[in-house]
Amino acid sequence: MLSLKGTLILLLLFFSSFFGSIFMLAPFLPVMLLSTSVYRWITDRIVAIWLTLPVALLEMVLGVRVVITGDGFVSGERTVIIMNHRTRLDWMYMWNCLLRYSYLRMEKICLKSSLKSIPGFGESA
Repeated sequence: MLSLKGTLILLLLFFSSFFGSIFMLAPFLPVMLLSTSVYRWITDRIVAIWLTLPVALLEMVLGVRVVITGDGFVSGERTVIIMNHRTRLDWMYMWNCLLRYSYLRMEKICLKSSLKSIPGFGESA
């Protein structure tokens, strides 16, 4: 059975992403017609700001503690993170890691080619 706290967090994440897309990202769509690089610069920062919300909810409300081990990120170098998807929430744990190293706004995700046939995911891949 779902807990009340978990259900409220899921609803908060859903509605904040839905209304954030409408009221924070949609007004910048005309900028895309003028300069795609400026549009990407703006939207990368808006999305990175929103991605701090799930990280804060995980750590502060649910009390999740993320321990980062292994090689650290080297400033100025590109890094590839390969995830095994042991849980459906592993993206949120990666956001914790990226936030600690100030790389959250530079995150780019590549999906497997088998996901291209799924409506919604495949259109953006």
